[in-house]
Amino acid sequence: MQDTTISKTVEPLKSGELLVKEGLIRPGDIDMALSIQKEKKKSLNLNRPKLIGMILCNLNLITPKDNYYVLHKHNKLMSIQTALIENSMLSKDVVSKINQESSQQNNPFISSLLKKGLISTTKLQQLLFNLFHIPFRPISDFVFNQKDKNQLVQILDRQNSQKNSVVPLVLKDNTILFGITEPENILFIGELNDRFPQYRFKTLFIPFSDYLSMYKTVYDSTHDSTVDSAPLPNEKPLDLSLLLSFKTSIENPEMENRSIKTLYQRYELLRQLSGNSKRRDHLPEFNDFIIQSHKTITQEYKNRSIEFSLKKEGNSVKIVAFPNKR
Repeated sequence: MQDTTISKTVEPLKSGELLVKEGLIRPGDIDMALSIQKEKKKSLNLNRPKLIGMILCNLNLITPKDNYYVLHKHNKLMSIQTALIENSMLSKDVVSKINQESSQQNNPFISSLLKKGLISTTKLQQLLFNLFHIPFRPISDFVFNQKDKNQLVQILDRQNSQKNSVVPLVLKDNTILFGITEPENILFIGELNDRFPQYRFKTLFIPFSDYLSMYKTVYDSTHDSTVDSAPLPNEKPLDLSLLLSFKTSIENPEMENRSIKTLYQRYELLRQLSGNSKRRDHLPEFNDFIIQSHKTITQEYKNRSIEFSLKKEGNSVKIVAFPNKR
């Protein structure tokens, strides 16, 4: 008698079912979310329905951290890169190039994307909120309370802030708002919250330049008892190395204001970290300098794409410019 093996293909669980499996919601919650999803798609004439996880976050049935953790655990996450391509916001080749440059420059993908100016801040804000239910905002919207500094550095020390590019922004009652620079930071915030369950942690996406600025505000001139703030022998402080590794290519300086402003912010921050005092806003003069430098180098080398970077010499900071290789 011949043995017969009957195989059955088991469909992978959907995101809502995974959340039920993890004990975060009830089966009835999925039905309610699906009903809302159907109505939203119909009323807004959407090509792609709103993600179930985001609907559940709107209903306060789960947190963005819960949703990210479960989807990450079961390899169900949609990355920013994939979302940009699937929503026809950028081509696959462009996304791949930005991703590669982001890794080479040790710069978060979100900030690299904005620096290129290929997507507006408004569109990026909407994309990030649709994917992770977390806003993207500049830190200029917040006022840091110096009285909270010592308490905050006990929760997130200097070393882990540098390692993860995460920084505390606001402490109110028992809630702490953290600025994060990329989605993977959500997992780190979850681990941190497990260590300090007496607090409620919230997150906000911020530009990397804002992270560097807030890092200096929070950790400079602060005694951090959890970690020695002095660098290891022969080790360059991480915030300086990140600034010095930054590069930006500019083809039309009169149109690329965002790239010039990013370069200026990092230039001024590097000046202060090198021991120079903070000074008044020099962005207009800096902008004129970049335009003139670009014009001079372009005329000499017949190449419109000029790469700008920063160089530290003692306490002074210099702007380095070279034509990009063709």
